[in-house]
Amino acid sequence: MDRFSKFHPAVCFSFFAAVIVLTLLYINPAFAAASFVLSFLYLFRLGGREAVSQLFKFYLPLSAAVALFNTLFVRHGTQVLFTLFGREFYAEGLVYGACLGLMLAAVIMWFSCYMQVMPSEKFAALFGGFAPNLALLVSMVFRFIPNLLKTAGEIKEAQIGLGNEVKGLKNTLSRFSALVSISLESSIETADAMHAKGFGRGRHRFYNRYRFRRADYVLLPLLLLLFAALAAAKAFGAFDFFFTDGLEIKNFSLPVLLGFICLAALPSVTDFTEDVKWKLLKQKI
Repeated sequence: MDRFSKFHPAVCFSFFAAVIVLTLLYINPAFAAASFVLSFLYLFRLGGREAVSQLFKFYLPLSAAVALFNTLFVRHGTQVLFTLFGREFYAEGLVYGACLGLMLAAVIMWFSCYMQVMPSEKFAALFGGFAPNLALLVSMVFRFIPNLLKTAGEIKEAQIGLGNEVKGLKNTLSRFSALVSISLESSIETADAMHAKGFGRGRHRFYNRYRFRRADYVLLPLLLLLFAALAAAKAFGAFDFFFTDGLEIKNFSLPVLLGFICLAALPSVTDFTEDVKWKLLKQKI
């Protein structure tokens, strides 16, 4: 069980917004590696073995591909790694590419965690009170791709069950036509249901079953303060990393790095402490 997802949607949304923004702000290997490792740990907590499979099939190859691409096409630097066909390849390009690759993979993993922790119901509960149209639009966008893939799988299984599964372009076009027809029919049914319920007609009361608890009141201000401190430190040049004329870190700040690690590790630490507490309680039975 994931304990962190039990917090109020405002806490969960603030965490993911903060960690993703800070990952993109601090473009340096230390922050990229920390974000990559901690995002994978939380994704592994949520997805189990599937997360490990995705790590080796997608995230690590993506990082390696970005690093290789940047090494091959960036011609700036002073530290030559090797020379091939009279062309020099620099360490700065490799390090910068690896940093971008880890950062990109980390952001994708954080978004994968977000989709599991913050479903459309929580997003609508968080923003539906003052921006119902925006909340509805974002919820429908987030649901569109998963629903489309699910429907495509159902169509394929139905064809296999009927014995109509034939490989080739004709079968693919037939399946795509059925998918479009089902999607359009579903959108019409959704629009009719919303119209019948009076959506968009006057002011309506919004139901929200989520309530702030004591832990939420403590954690949300701490999250916002830590994010503000790290963002301010970045604005003042803390932990700047230069990749052009040599690899250099300016204004190295260990507290800033530790603060980011504490922020990014919050879900994993929360779940770990909950597991320890549960095991201690089981031993007392």
